[in-house]
Amino acid sequence: MYSKPEFAPLSQDDVFGLIEAAAFATVVTLGPQGLVASHLPFVLDRQRGTNGTLVSHLARQNPHSALIAEGRETIAVFHGPHGYISPSWYPRNPVRDSAPTWNFAVVHCHGRPVPLDEDATARHLLQLVDVLEKDREDRWRMRELGPGGMERRIPHILGFDLPIERLEAKFKMGQDERLYDTSAAIGALEARDPALAAMMKARNAHRKD
Repeated sequence: MYSKPEFAPLSQDDVFGLIEAAAFATVVTLGPQGLVASHLPFVLDRQRGTNGTLVSHLARQNPHSALIAEGRETIAVFHGPHGYISPSWYPRNPVRDSAPTWNFAVVHCHGRPVPLDEDATARHLLQLVDVLEKDREDRWRMRELGPGGMERRIPHILGFDLPIERLEAKFKMGQDERLYDTSAAIGALEARDPALAAMMKARNAHRKD
């Protein structure tokens, strides 16, 4: 992934935080017929492996599952806040001579998937529900599927680990633009897109230029 030094994350915790906040990724695997893509939810285990391990699942009817079961080279792409940055927000100094751009945060997780057995897949699904239902009012629980509800579904699901062999991250948040332009964009975005504005503000907080 093309990047610049100023777009590098400050720490691995920043990268893990984006993965956990997104929880949903585009997954691409190279197969005999070319690239295959699916869109899947993930849980991140920060403690397993140098770069952590992702855990997910997909339907066995999905042709992608055969490539996952074979352990083929795969990438999972997670997106954080992103959006169009308009020079209309910049001050005339004396003119607004910066081009439009798109600010974004993205993480690429490269690895080879390892299929899970049915027991491990069931544990993953329980954990995934716990993560996604956390702090919800009147949260849903897996036992509400009723007797045999999980057992009936598990044979049709392939769970898998994706140990992250290589981790790439790019947090492009206006660090390479003039500070007064980036500051103006942050102000314009605070009402329109507070998540993007907050990340831009954090990534430029150290600048004095």
